Amino acid sequence: MEVNLPFEFTPRDYQLPFLSAWDRGIKRLVIVWHRRSGKDKTAFANLPKKMFERKGAYFYFAPTYEQGRKIIWDGMDKDGVSFLDHIPKEIIKNKTDKPMKIELINGSYLEIIGTDKIDSIVGTNPVGCIFTEYSLQNPNAWNLIRPILAENGGWAVFIFTPRGMNHGWKILQQAMADQVNWFWQILTVEDTHAVSQEVLDKEKAEMPQELYEQEYYCKFIEGAGSFFKRVDENIDTKPFEMGHRYQLGVDLAKYQDWTVITPFDLYTFQVGPQIRFSQVDWNLQKARIEAETRKYGAKVWIDSTGVGDPIVEDLQRSDLDIEAFKFTETSRRQLLDHLSLMLAQDKIKLPNDEGLIGELKSMQFTLGETGKIKVAVPENLTDDRIMSLALAVWSVHSKEKPNRNEIIVEDEPLYPDIGL
Repeated sequence: MEVNLPFEFTPRDYQLPFLSAWDRGIKRLVIVWHRRSGKDKTAFANLPKKMFERKGAYFYFAPTYEQGRKIIWDGMDKDGVSFLDHIPKEIIKNKTDKPMKIELINGSYLEIIGTDKIDSIVGTNPVGCIFTEYSLQNPNAWNLIRPILAENGGWAVFIFTPRGMNHGWKILQQAMADQVNWFWQILTVEDTHAVSQEVLDKEKAEMPQELYEQEYYCKFIEGAGSFFKRVDENIDTKPFEMGHRYQLGVDLAKYQDWTVITPFDLYTFQVGPQIRFSQVDWNLQKARIEAETRKYGAKVWIDSTGVGDPIVEDLQRSDLDIEAFKFTETSRRQLLDHLSLMLAQDKIKLPNDEGLIGELKSMQFTLGETGKIKVAVPENLTDDRIMSLALAVWSVHSKEKPNRNEIIVEDEPLYPDIGL
């Protein structure tokens, strides 16, 4: 039996310096290439060759287990060729779906792992590791793996596009400072010409400028992908006062999530302390929401999506001022856009709540596999605090800096076209 490795892969010119450095034995390689440049394709297609050069364990790390499955295990390129197709069936001895593991006929094996559960590899002895989307990973993974590779002479490849000056930027600086033992390469669309000008023009028109420069020009811009701006600048430590006029936002729990109630002062535009609880019977949740509504004498915007419908209907039968908000892809984005605008214009003041501030800072613009821009928190985090806050300030508008004499609370949503 004769099989050529790499299999079903022809490198592009700009990929050759990385592959050449890898082949000549460089043990630490940092690849900062723009979006859609074929980073993972290049690394994965050449991995079987490495697995035959040295028998051992090989790990492909993703930020989460689910992302590892989506990016690598189930992933494919724009031509419909899957990543796993680069491992010829003739050299596979065994393959399991859970865990995502492939053993080759020479005894080497590859496992795809999420660094969100890095403790699962304690006690193992990998000789080669690839970290995909490294700038989004838990940096403790590399701290755990590094001494193992140092001891057994193994190699590590770090693949990413920038996400500010975080641990990805730091490891690039380390590579730049030691060009004997490290290889590094930054490639923008100007270097590769791998994305058509038509696509780039469309992306530039639809994306925030900083995000575009980050994704396609590999610029390390702090906060480039952040959806909410001026979060720290809008933290206010003053006590939240009673006796004013208020609006509440309620994000209801979905399965294992949390229900969050957020009060908002319509006189001062100050956000009050959030109330957050989970695993509570629906009747108790309704009682808690009703109690907070009566306490503040407030109008309430409440998530009525899915399981929220019966709770909203029950609350609306009382004498409370309850407005239902049904989440769709469009209405959710408009809700978030409204909150983002109020923060960017310094219209509201946030409590110094670590959980809320952390969620706001974690929400990012991201590019989906089809290139569509999405707004979301990382997969291992929740956004219930954000959505409750966004509901609390929904339909509130101020043209100038807020004061008692200029408050407009719309009876109808600011975006009536979505039919809420």
